[in-house]
Amino acid sequence: MSKEIIFKSITELSKLIKFRKLSPLELTKIYLKEIEKISPKLNAFAIVTSELALQEAKIAETEIMNNNYRGKLHGIPYAAKDLFAVKGYPTSWGSNIYSQQIFDYDAEVIKRLRNNGAILIGKAAMSELAGGPPFATATGACRNPWDLSRWSGGSSSGSGSAVAVGLCAFALGTETWGSIMTPSSYCGITGLRPTFGRIPRTGTMPLSWSMDKIGVMARSAEDCALVFKEISGSSESDPFSIDAPFSFSTKKISEKISNLKLCFVKEDYEKFGDIEVGKAFYNAIDVFKTMGLTFEELQLPEYEYEAIALTIIVAEEASIFEPLVRTARIKDLIDPERSGEILGGQTLTAVDYLKCLRIKTMMQADFEKIFEKYDAILGSSTLTTAPPINAKMSDVFKGGNIIEAAENILGIPAVSIPCGFDSKKLPIGLKIIGNYFDEKTILELAAAYQSATEWHKKHPNL
Repeated sequence: MSKEIIFKSITELSKLIKFRKLSPLELTKIYLKEIEKISPKLNAFAIVTSELALQEAKIAETEIMNNNYRGKLHGIPYAAKDLFAVKGYPTSWGSNIYSQQIFDYDAEVIKRLRNNGAILIGKAAMSELAGGPPFATATGACRNPWDLSRWSGGSSSGSGSAVAVGLCAFALGTETWGSIMTPSSYCGITGLRPTFGRIPRTGTMPLSWSMDKIGVMARSAEDCALVFKEISGSSESDPFSIDAPFSFSTKKISEKISNLKLCFVKEDYEKFGDIEVGKAFYNAIDVFKTMGLTFEELQLPEYEYEAIALTIIVAEEASIFEPLVRTARIKDLIDPERSGEILGGQTLTAVDYLKCLRIKTMMQADFEKIFEKYDAILGSSTLTTAPPINAKMSDVFKGGNIIEAAENILGIPAVSIPCGFDSKKLPIGLKIIGNYFDEKTILELAAAYQSATEWHKKHPNL
């Protein structure tokens, strides 16, 4: 029974809960039991909030029994990446340096989920300070449930593993440059990275003020849309946060996408990735073609996307983590290359940083022209499948996927969905990229693809 339950979608679970065929307390206990049994194999959680989860589950159960049903997230257990503040619990940011850090408040997104009756079951493991190779985390390298010798991806590594193996119904992640798309792709789940500012970041560890985004990792596009709707919207506490309309429904999904104009990014899989990933990508395009959609190849405007993204991130993280340099705690970071990156950021000039911001405005104008012609851009979420757990970053990310740098510099939305497996039985991800505030279109395309395929219904068996 528990195996049937843990992989159900939020929509399926919410119906069971609403009509009292499954209690929030029973569901929470099922997930906690799975976490106790499986999480140690994966290093998926920094901390399991069992006491809090059971307390919230009892409250949800009482409310529902008293006909006070709050909506589809009521009684649904989830995990939050360990850079979200949770009152009274350690928030270590994946680092030994901050292992004793406890906040006396909740992150805004945690508050919003609690107001919807969702149940926080644990804080998912993450890469140290949201970056670095597999070993760079205080909780140990996070393993991929499809193959324990491989990485689940960074930096939202625990969120990816936990959702993939059924330790929670959904998880919160963050992305500055690939940290939702990568683990979603490697772990065979659906991940939504919304437009910059659509989800307030109050109470969330900053890495790059101008590029950090909060997103959702779940079983399907429909699940991501459901959670996104409840946690998006502006907050007085976050001046970068934005209100924008959002609606989503899977009804008549094929009709909704029938008139869309699409393009794709042609990658050099032989040089920068895996040929099998390329085959899966073009097979996914063929699925869309059976729906009557046509594609054109996109020629990206010529910019040094990766260099610009790196300059902005390094400059901003050097400012954010300057206290580590000042107090000499920088030497206590797990990855020495990351220490060097932050130290190097201290030497970047304002001229270089401001040049990149100026180029960003030029890029925005060029991408506005692209989205005047096309409704969405398709590409591979990652150019390879999950690497070995002892892989070096230079082996994992060989370059080539320049559209990912562009997306994150600009802050445009994207969704990653499973689109196949390689010969090692490792998941492959398809990415759908949209215009600012057009999460609706990319989620509808993702939902249409998932209605025509079964890849998102495949689960690892530990």
